[in-house]
Amino acid sequence: MASKAVTENAVLSVMQWNKKHYQASLMDGQHLELVVDMFNVQVMHAGRPVAKATFQPLSSLNNLEMQPVYKLAAFQDDEGENLHGCQPLLETVFAVYAYYTNGSIRPWRQAVK
Repeated sequence: MASKAVTENAVLSVMQWNKKHYQASLMDGQHLELVVDMFNVQVMHAGRPVAKATFQPLSSLNNLEMQPVYKLAAFQDDEGENLHGCQPLLETVFAVYAYYTNGSIRPWRQAVK
């Protein structure tokens, strides 16, 4: 189960290791690794998965003239519980994924599935 101390801790900074790997430094000195893979962002702490965000494309990915648009389909901890309330981590995941895809992310809505 994801520790609340890890998933709800404020993110101080994000460092890019390469195109798919990022490190988020938390206010308490801990570090999270974020790994982007197509429509997913895996969040790990000490090499162990703690959360996963899954995105759904809302626009055609074949048109290179348009910026891709995504929505958050799921944001869950390692046991499948929703983490939509973990705002600092969610904002970091959004920023990393938007940078990785050069896209924009539409706000997640409780009613949209």
